[in-house]
Amino acid sequence: MKVLIIDDEKGVLKMYETYLKSADIEVITASAGEEGMKLAESNKPDVILLDIIMPKINGLDILKNLKASNDTKNIPVYLLTNLPAECSGDKAKELGAAGYLVKAEYEPKMVVDVIRGAGK
Repeated sequence: MKVLIIDDEKGVLKMYETYLKSADIEVITASAGEEGMKLAESNKPDVILLDIIMPKINGLDILKNLKASNDTKNIPVYLLTNLPAECSGDKAKELGAAGYLVKAEYEPKMVVDVIRGAGK
């Protein structure tokens, strides 16, 4: 299984990358939205974890672009964010997100369980 994580916080990227690799999941990381979209198109990950609050282009706009592209529209995208679901959860679902995970509520192991369920 291959997972792309798009998050501008280097510490978050490193933590999830380390944890997912220890669970035998291949990980690709991007610290900016544009880079993440290019990597999604070129690597065709099984699942994408996407932060919302990022500079230049936010996660909801990235999600919209991913779902509009024939190359990436069928990849499950989970928003992994610090924003409570009340802020953006409905908008995320409307744009085609597979799920909405609040970082403070999901330990890395729980994220792995969600990812494994999505890849089936």
